[in-house]
Formats: sequence, C-alpha cells, structure tokens
Amino acid sequence: MGVAIGSLINDCKLKFDTKDLKNKRIGIDAYNILYQFVTTIRGIDGQPLKNEQGKITSHLNGLFYRMLNLLSTDANFTFIYDGISNELKQKTKQERRDKRTLAKDKFDEATRTGNLEDMQKYARQVTTLDATIIQESKELLSAMGISYINAPSEAEAQISYLTSIGKLDYTVSQDFDCFLFNSPNLVRNLTASGKKKVPYKNIYVDVSPEIINAECIFNKLELTREKLIWLSILIGTDFNDKIEGVGPKTALKLVKEYNSFEDIEKYLKEKGKNINFNYKEVEDIFINPHIDKNPEIITSKFDREKIEKILIEKASFSQERVKSALDKFIKEKDEKDKQKTLGKWF
Repeated sequence: MGVAIGSLINDCKLKFDTKDLKNKRIGIDAYNILYQFVTTIRGIDGQPLKNEQGKITSHLNGLFYRMLNLLSTDANFTFIYDGISNELKQKTKQERRDKRTLAKDKFDEATRTGNLEDMQKYARQVTTLDATIIQESKELLSAMGISYINAPSEAEAQISYLTSIGKLDYTVSQDFDCFLFNSPNLVRNLTASGKKKVPYKNIYVDVSPEIINAECIFNKLELTREKLIWLSILIGTDFNDKIEGVGPKTALKLVKEYNSFEDIEKYLKEKGKNINFNYKEVEDIFINPHIDKNPEIITSKFDREKIEKILIEKASFSQERVKSALDKFIKEKDEKDKQKTLGKWF
C-alpha cells in the first residue's frame, strides 16, 4: 500500500531512461513487483493468466518477458523478498484479507450474472501472493541468472539500506515508503510501462519509468527525513491508521509548523482528533528497521535449459514464444559481447 505522498512530490518525478541502468546495481522489491504482475497481466474476465492445469502463471509471464528485456541493459538486478512483518502491520494485513473476502463475493456475483466489467474490477481486488507464486518466482529468477535476497522483515527497508550505503545504485518499488527507510532514490514503473487503467474509471493513462530523488523531496517540501516520517504517520502507513480529516496538505502544514510530534498530537487533540497508537513505535520502524547489514545474496548463472523446463514443461507456456524470446536475447547478447571484445583491440 505505502504512504500517499505522491501528490506532494509531483515536481520531483523525472522521466527515467532504462539506458541509464547500464552497469548499475538494481534492488527490486519482489512482492511489490510480483503483485503488480498478477494484478495487471490478466485475461478478459479479469482473472490472472492460468495454464491448462488451472495454475496461475501471470507472475512467470511478467518475470520472464519483462526481466528478459531489462537484462539487455547490462544492469545487475537483485530481487529482495519480504521476511516476517512487524506486528504493527498485522492489522493492515487483516484489513486487506477482509477486503479480499468482500471482493471475492462480489466477483462471484458478477460471474454469475455475466457482468464482465465488475468481473474485471473485483478480480484484481481478490489477488494475493501465495507460497507457490513466491517459490516459483525464485526458481525462475535463478534460472535467468538474477540474484535474490531474503530480507528478515520489510523488503523496502532492506533495499533502502543497501542503496543508502552504496551497495545498490537504485531502489525499485511502486511505494514511497522507501524514502522513510532512507533510500536516496526510488525508480517506479520500471516493469509497468505502457497503458494503465485508472482504478474504478474507464480511463487509461500512459505509464513510463520515473525516478525520484530523496534530496529533491526534502528540498521541495522543506522537510527533514524525520518530519517526512511524521507527515506519513499522520496520513497513514502500513503500521498505523491515518488521522481522520488529515490529508497530505494538512499534514505537511502541521509538520512544518511544529518541531515535535508531541506538539502536533496536542494540537490535534484540541481539535477533537485523538491519536490512538504509539507514534514512537511506528517512527522507530522507519528509523531503526529490522534489516541484515550483510545479507546472503543467492546467485546463479543464466541457464536456458532450466528456463525452458520451468516455462514450457511445468507452466505450459508456448514453446515457440519462449524459444523465440530466448533466441533473440542470446543473439543480441552474443553480438554485444563480440563488440566488447573487438573494442579492446582498437
């Protein structure tokens, strides 16, 4: 879900050319991107892609075709997977489960009545990532020679730490929480470029990769990282509910006006708005996140045979399409390698 600060930082969103990925080290929020794949790569009825056995394959489709394209940039990608969530996030997770249950009932009703529009609408809300999807994604990444890390807790915190100390060059996610965890930058829409439907509206907008730098946010909003965390707490994070009646603009005004969260809390109480959680606990999650300072990076080499076995034999992908995509990728890679070799002699 993330924090809703997007409207405050539009001026900091700059177009990002994938050519800039060349030779860079990229950390990708695995759950975030996988969820994106299973909610956007779907059939006409809104259901995720499935093979003949009824197994979901949207995640494999997204990983294979989109990451194969990104690998051609000569960047070094590492996917970071969530570990055990902080206890404060359990409420958020339960709320999401409740919403999925309600959406499932509405999807079933839409299916019964043949309402295609509602089927598409509610099918996305039913989506979740299960253990099978996670494991299959790791197997395919390994076969493609893409590294991954199992974070002890929040993947965003782990990526942000590695980017902040220079072990990664870019943080890739759709959520702005990375800035609260001290990431110096955030690349969004890296795997989601193209046309995107606006939720609950029959409107499509162009989506392309963009980069946002933390320095721009702090300068534009005239905030420190600490105050950005306060602002986010006021409008709601994955670890606390938002304060009713306090939107991004009001929150920004409050954190600029007061130099302690206690003063903000006192002001809100006078206005009849009580904070019913321990803000210090939430703040500490972002300031002192549970991360591994020297995580194990699970690496492997590109293995065409394994890729074909996973996609063609296990997932029932089109043999022609998979082999064609691999042929093209390998041919282009060989040509690049030859050019590099020739370049050394001249």
